[in-house]
Amino acid sequence: MLMKRDDSLLLIIDVQERLAPAMDSPREVITGCAKLIGVARRLGVPFIITEQYPKGLGPTMADLRQAAGDDAGYLSKTEFSCARNKEIMNNIKKSGKKQIIIAGIESHICVLQTALDLKELGYEVFVVSNACSSRRPLQGIIAFQRLLRHEVDVVSIEMVIFEWLEKSDHPQFKEISGQYVV
Repeated sequence: MLMKRDDSLLLIIDVQERLAPAMDSPREVITGCAKLIGVARRLGVPFIITEQYPKGLGPTMADLRQAAGDDAGYLSKTEFSCARNKEIMNNIKKSGKKQIIIAGIESHICVLQTALDLKELGYEVFVVSNACSSRRPLQGIIAFQRLLRHEVDVVSIEMVIFEWLEKSDHPQFKEISGQYVV
């Protein structure tokens, strides 16, 4: 089962100013999510960015806001699972996409609960391992093991990029691979 850009929606979960710095390897997560947003924009893949209680945890990190552009929207929530938030689910349903690519924080809480709920709702769910994190590395490891047990694909940023591109003669291959693949 490959990720197809025409069937995909990118969901970035809670990469916020007061939360992200507390994560294990925060720069990797921030950079990874920004890459995914940048590639999604260039390829026309819709994306949603969520914020967990932004009044307390602050806005989305500046790197992601810059990658998303001025017209991006940010959906706030208090639910751990995005699938339990009516506005977020309405946006997912309205997109008509069946594949949900998830990145963000924390792996073992909001990412995991969202992925499992979306899987149960019939979506094809992919969690981007190197664009996710938790405060403690062990929590992330346990989350990825649990996701795999429940048949949620755990993937990498490069898997997403190259599966969305599909071929090396894609008109944007050179630009995207040069800018987003290191």
